[in-house]
Amino acid sequence: MNSKTRAKSIVEGSGAMRIVDRLRSCWGFSPNVDRNVALVDGFLNGKTVAELAQEHRLSKTRTRQIIEKADRLVGGGILTRAEPSEAPPRSDFMAAYRYVWSLAETHRLGSVAPHHFFKELQRAGSLEQLVDRIKRYPKRAPLTSELIRLVWLKETGESPWPAMKRSKITIAEPGCAADHPDRGLHCQRALEPAVQELVESAAAAGWTNDEIAGALLEVARAHQG
Repeated sequence: MNSKTRAKSIVEGSGAMRIVDRLRSCWGFSPNVDRNVALVDGFLNGKTVAELAQEHRLSKTRTRQIIEKADRLVGGGILTRAEPSEAPPRSDFMAAYRYVWSLAETHRLGSVAPHHFFKELQRAGSLEQLVDRIKRYPKRAPLTSELIRLVWLKETGESPWPAMKRSKITIAEPGCAADHPDRGLHCQRALEPAVQELVESAAAAGWTNDEIAGALLEVARAHQG
C-alpha cells in the first residue's frame, strides 16, 4: 500500500481530524505541539517521512520517532492498526479535559502535572473520588493536588478545600473622617504592606516589575469602573 492509499484508508476509516485533535490534547502545551500535530497531519494526508523531515527541518529519524510516539499516544491508527479496546485510549480520556493544560500553564504548574492528573483520575475512577483521596492526603504531589483543585473549581464552581487566608497582612481601618484632606494618603499607607507583599509574590513567580506595575494599574481602573 503506497502512502496516498494508506492515508486515504486512515482518513476514511479512523477520522484524521479526530486523531489530530486527540494528539493535541495528549501533547498538552509542549512547545513543539503545533509542529508535531502538523507533522502527523501531513503524514495522514500522504506526505512521506522524507518530505516531512525537509519541511519541518528535522532528521528523518526524528520525524519517524515523532510519528511513532503519536501512534502510541492515540492507540494506533497512524502507523499501526487501531486496536479496539473496552477501555478508551489514554488520549480519548485526556481529550475530554482539554482545558486542563491551559489551567496548568496559566497557574505555572508545569507540563508534567496534567499527565499525573489523568493518571490519578483514571486510577480513582471519578473526579469526586480523586478529590476525596487528595483531601485525605493533602501533602502528596502538591502540584497535582493544586491542579485537581482547579479542575474541580472549574467543573463545579466551588473549591473542595476550605478558603485559605492568602495573606497575614491586616489592612488598618480609617483613622480620620471621610472629608479629611489626608485621607487618601492614609489609605495609601494602609495598603502599602499588602501591595508590597503582592509585588514580591508576583516577582517570585517570574513577572517583571513593569508587568506587575501595569497589571496593578489596570486592576485599579477596572475596580473604579
